[in-house]
Amino acid sequence: MARICLVAAVISLGIGLFWLGNRPQAATTGARKPVRLAVVVVFDQMRGDYVDKWQPLFGTDGFQRMQTDGAWFDHCHYPYATTTTGPGHSAILSGATLDKTGIINNEWYDRRSGGALYCAGSDRYQFVPLPKPIVNDVKVVKPEDAIKTAAKPKSAGNPERMLAETVADVLKRETKGKGKVFGLSLKDRSAILPTGKRPDGAFWFTGQFVTSTYYTDVLPKWVDRFNQSDAASKWYKKDWSLLRPDISYASFSGPDNVKGESSINGQGITFPHPMTGGKPALGKEYYESLANSPYGNELLLEFAKSCIENEKLGQDDIPDLLVVSFSSNDLIGHTFGPDSQEVLDATLRSDLIVADLLNYLDNKVGAGRYSLSITADHGVCPLPEVSAKQGKDAKRISVTTLIKAAEQHLRDTYGKPDAPAEAAKPTKAGMWLESASFPWLYLNERNAVAKGVKPADVAETLAVWLRKQPDIVAAYSTNQLQDRLISDDPICEMAKRSYFPGRSGDIYVVMKPYYLISDPVKGAGTTHGSPHDYDRHVPLMVYGPGVKAGRHNEPTTPQHTAAITAHYLGIPAPKDNMYPLPESLLER
Repeated sequence: MARICLVAAVISLGIGLFWLGNRPQAATTGARKPVRLAVVVVFDQMRGDYVDKWQPLFGTDGFQRMQTDGAWFDHCHYPYATTTTGPGHSAILSGATLDKTGIINNEWYDRRSGGALYCAGSDRYQFVPLPKPIVNDVKVVKPEDAIKTAAKPKSAGNPERMLAETVADVLKRETKGKGKVFGLSLKDRSAILPTGKRPDGAFWFTGQFVTSTYYTDVLPKWVDRFNQSDAASKWYKKDWSLLRPDISYASFSGPDNVKGESSINGQGITFPHPMTGGKPALGKEYYESLANSPYGNELLLEFAKSCIENEKLGQDDIPDLLVVSFSSNDLIGHTFGPDSQEVLDATLRSDLIVADLLNYLDNKVGAGRYSLSITADHGVCPLPEVSAKQGKDAKRISVTTLIKAAEQHLRDTYGKPDAPAEAAKPTKAGMWLESASFPWLYLNERNAVAKGVKPADVAETLAVWLRKQPDIVAAYSTNQLQDRLISDDPICEMAKRSYFPGRSGDIYVVMKPYYLISDPVKGAGTTHGSPHDYDRHVPLMVYGPGVKAGRHNEPTTPQHTAAITAHYLGIPAPKDNMYPLPESLLER
């Protein structure tokens, strides 16, 4: 029944199959003079319904200005299944899906090394500046330990695993390198993936703003000055309290104390949240708490203004591109859940961020000389405990239990696999499954061959079994995902757009709506990454010259941002772009 409801919901959205076969190679540049600066803002994990249901609480100069003076597309959904941060940031300015970008998740299993590969980093490069101690009066804290945004903190950021070009690459090519490109975020992947192979700068936060030797050997002086200021430490011992104590947060979100919420570094689960990191002195725990509060967004806004000012973005007739991805919304959402007072408060403060940025761009670049697009990289699943209390079928599922059962089914079907004569890493003798990197399961191919069984047959056997499990709504083998014929299964079509040969596993697994892979006993917080509506629905708002103002019901995807941004920069869209300018975007 859950699957039937999901399929009906996907079809009713008008996304999915329509977009296949509609693959324009360039944006319509039009006759209008390009803007001087195109700004793309990503609010990490901001669901599309937030800016709708909480609109009455916003001021007139932020989201409401975008919604009334700009174009607000309220039916914006990702067209693929793996809705996580890396994929989202690879898609927004490439206009492509994951079968083109190659960024199938934040990390994935690599059969050759037997370990995880991170989407935006490797040990080929080093951090800039090189890690050095931050000295205070109590202890020494290494900045690279402050916030671990990558799967492997020692892997310095770079875009080498990103396979599709972005608007940033096209701008550099069309302007012969003169158009400037910068990517800024607290997370490395969020600054790196949208800005292509050769931006002028990609910077992220590890207790200070850093980059890697892929981009430069020395920080720009303005970044160094920003790091030397007290910009990142000024919220130490300043509690995160409610922005709007004059309104009833419970009426617009939910109770402040909810089962399933999490806590880091002594922040607690109710307001006010201490901003000390739970320590008596400034240290890495404070910087983690900073990122896990709206103050992380405020810090990034200050950094973005410093970038615009010092790099003189939008100050000549050669157009520039700035991507700013606000990560704190995501960290807060993971910790407290989308129905929390914390997420409401962070969204209200995000409204102030937008108002501040619009005002700054008006004054610094000039009205009519810039464009601003706002979207998100994914949504988020409600806390299972909250959903269950609302009467929904929701719960946490143990990945260990699921994998053990899947392994046992294969043993019951084929027997215990024989180890190959010359076992080599990463083959696990006696195991049918080599790795689980959800939503992908990776088979032990060598063991299957040694047993005399085709891996493709094993994959199909396991997929059939998984589809019969009560916690799973869909499972697809590689053979199904490689079939280019369009099926009548929208989830399968979205999974196909999430598949990339050599990186993806052998079986793609989709849990039921409101089910999370999480410890059923100790689990807390929530996550995203599914093809369900709450993970795919995000905002898309566009402010710029010639825009047709108001609410638009035209179905869109965040990838439309690529064509929109290319239009305002006066350049072609990226070569793998699949989504043209929305028909209703501009005044006719």
